Amino acid sequence: MEIKEIINKYLTIDQNNIEHCNIQGKDLLYDILKCWEKLSKSNTIGNLLEINGNTPLITINLGSITYVINADSCKEGVAEFLKNRKHPWSLIENENSVKNKITNSETKLPIKGFYMYKI
Repeated sequence: MEIKEIINKYLTIDQNNIEHCNIQGKDLLYDILKCWEKLSKSNTIGNLLEINGNTPLITINLGSITYVINADSCKEGVAEFLKNRKHPWSLIENENSVKNKITNSETKLPIKGFYMYKI
């Protein structure tokens, strides 16, 4: 998908936030996040004045597995996730000791400010 198409389809009109979306594949996810990181003046992928921070904003379907990324994921977290793009996704425990959080950190530690979960 072309960059212009990604911007028009997945970013808000002001390009500050990501629209609620359901996507297929990791490559498209990384492209959407990269566009948002470069263009947005907002610190979070969702507009937290309109929605709750832990609202799933992006749903990613990879075969029979579904992941969500919450609206309060921030620039710092997205930048780290993008930096680790070549690393595999790992399932780790969330703050409540439930093994549903996703990281792509080489050390398998949570990425501060990036809230992605397997559902």
